[in-house]
Amino acid sequence: MILAAIIAVGASAVTPLPDQGVYRIQNVYSGTWVKLQHNYLADITATTYDEASPLLVWYGERDENGESLLTNLSGDGGDMIETLEFIKGLIKETLEYNNQPTWFLKEMFQLHLVPTGDADGSVYLCVDVPEIENWEEIRNIILEAAGGQTAVTYYISHMHPGHRHYMGIDYDGSFGYRLEAGTPEGTDIKFLMVREDLTGGYCYVKTALSTAEAPYLRRVHSQTSTVDLASPHGDASAVFNIAVDGIKVNRLAVQGLDLAPLAQAIQGSYLALCPTNTTAGKFVYDAYALKLQLPDEVDADAVLAAAAQALGENSEIYAALSSHSEFIKDRAAIYFVHSNNGGVTVAGDARYADYGDAAKWKLEMIDTQDNYFAPQATVAASGKYYTTFYAAFPCTIVNPSNVKAYTVANVIEDGTPYIEPLESSTIPAGMPVLLEYASQTDADNLLMPVQPSEPSGIAPKEDSNQPKSKLKGTYFDDDTPNEKDNTMLTLQEGLKFAIDTEADYMPANKAWVDNSITTAITAINRDAQADDTIYDLMGRKVVNPTHGIYIQNGKKVVY
Repeated sequence: MILAAIIAVGASAVTPLPDQGVYRIQNVYSGTWVKLQHNYLADITATTYDEASPLLVWYGERDENGESLLTNLSGDGGDMIETLEFIKGLIKETLEYNNQPTWFLKEMFQLHLVPTGDADGSVYLCVDVPEIENWEEIRNIILEAAGGQTAVTYYISHMHPGHRHYMGIDYDGSFGYRLEAGTPEGTDIKFLMVREDLTGGYCYVKTALSTAEAPYLRRVHSQTSTVDLASPHGDASAVFNIAVDGIKVNRLAVQGLDLAPLAQAIQGSYLALCPTNTTAGKFVYDAYALKLQLPDEVDADAVLAAAAQALGENSEIYAALSSHSEFIKDRAAIYFVHSNNGGVTVAGDARYADYGDAAKWKLEMIDTQDNYFAPQATVAASGKYYTTFYAAFPCTIVNPSNVKAYTVANVIEDGTPYIEPLESSTIPAGMPVLLEYASQTDADNLLMPVQPSEPSGIAPKEDSNQPKSKLKGTYFDDDTPNEKDNTMLTLQEGLKFAIDTEADYMPANKAWVDNSITTAITAINRDAQADDTIYDLMGRKVVNPTHGIYIQNGKKVVY
C-alpha cells in the first residue's frame, strides 16, 4: 500500500475522457475495484461495485492527444491530490536543504489521465519523470530523509528518469508502476470508470449555507427567477424538475423557468451540477456547485442575448450576468450562488471559492418519505379540510381514500359550486382543482409529482385547462390582478365562493372562479340544458337522497 496507490486512485476515464464527476473505478485485468482506506492508503481490493469508493474525478483542459492532468481526486477518505502536494512539499524542503534541484518535482507529481483508445472506454493513469542529472544522488538523499516510510520509499525507488510510468495492480492488490513496455498482458494498467449518475425527477433545491433564514428556492414572481421560502413541502412553486446526464444538466425547471436552455443556446457550453467538498473538507454527495461552463471561444454579447432569451431580461440571473460581464470569457465557468438578499446571483471562476457554502446547493428528491409534497388545507368545512391547487406539473394522489380532487363544473346564483370528482387519481399539469382532505396530517395528504411523457419543464398555459372545469389559476402572485369579475375560492362554510377584497393579486398556485365565464354557462345550464341530477350542498352528485336540502336544476330543493 504505497504512495503510488494514492496516485493511482484517479486511474479512470472513458474514451474520449468523460465529463468530470463522481465515479467508481475498476481494474480491467483483475476485475476488482479501487477502495480508499484513508488519506495515505488506497488499493484495488474491493470485489464489488458497492464496496468501491465513490471518487470525485476532476481534470483540466485536454491536450491534442486527448489526455489531461487530474486536479481533484477525492472521496470520503480524503483528497489524494492535496496529499500528493503535501508530500511533494516535504521532498522539496529536503532537497533545498541539501542544495539540490527541485524543478522536476512538479512533473513527477502530476497525474495524467489518458484514454487507451480501446472500445471499452478504458484509461491509463500516468506519471511522467523527466531526465534528471545526478538522479542517484538525489534519490539517496530523499530515501535517507524518508526514514523507511513505505510510500515515499516505493515511489522514489521505482522512478526511472526519462520515462512515463503507468499505474497498475500488484500481486497484493496494491498499486505499482509499469513502464511503457513489458506490462503483463497490457491490461493490469487499464482502468474503467463507472459513473455515479445523479437521480433525475422532482426535488427541492436549497442552499448549503447554514445561516440562510430561508434556504429553499422557489419561483412565485413572474419577473424574477427564484426567491427564498422557509419550508417547501406544501408549495408547488418550490418543486424543481431536473434531468441530468452524468453531471450535465438537461433540465432544471420550476414554474416555467428552465436554466438548461441558457447553456443549450451557447454552442459548446453546458450546465453542470458538480459534486463539492464541505467547508470541513469532507466530500459529500448531496451538495453541488451549479455552473455554466463556457466553450473555448465565447462572445459576451452572444451569452447575454442567450440569457435574455432563455430567462427574460427582467430575471435576476440575467441582471447578474449583465452586471458581471467580466465573468464571461473563454473556457470560464460561471457559478450560481445564493445572494445576500435571497434568490440567486453569479460568481466567476476566481470568485467561486469566496462564496463557500453559498455556492453549494443540496437536492432533496421528493420521495413522499423524508421529502414529501402535501399542499396545506386553508379552510375547514363540514368536517373536511379544503384548499385549491394549481401546479405546473402533474401529480398523483398517494392516498385516494383520504384525498379527493374535484373540478368545478358550474356555480349557482348564491355562489355554491357544482363540483365533480376528478375521474383519475392523477391531477394533470396546469389543471386547477379543489382538494378535499379527511384529515390535516401531511402523511395522509401526500401528492407525488410524476414525469410527463415529454417533459418540457415549461408550465402549461392558462388556456390548456380542461374545458369542464370553470376554475382558473396562476403560477405567480404578481401576474393576475384581483379584479371584480374574479371570485376567490376561499371556501367558507358550505363551500361558498367569496371575494377577497384585500389582495391585489390572485395568490400563486391557487384557483378561483372567473365570473365572466361562469355566469353565462350557469344560465345555459339552468335553462337550456337542465336535468334532474341531484347534488348535496357540497356539490356532489346524490343518487338516493334522504331527508334534507339538495340542489337540482340550479335550485335548492327539500326532500
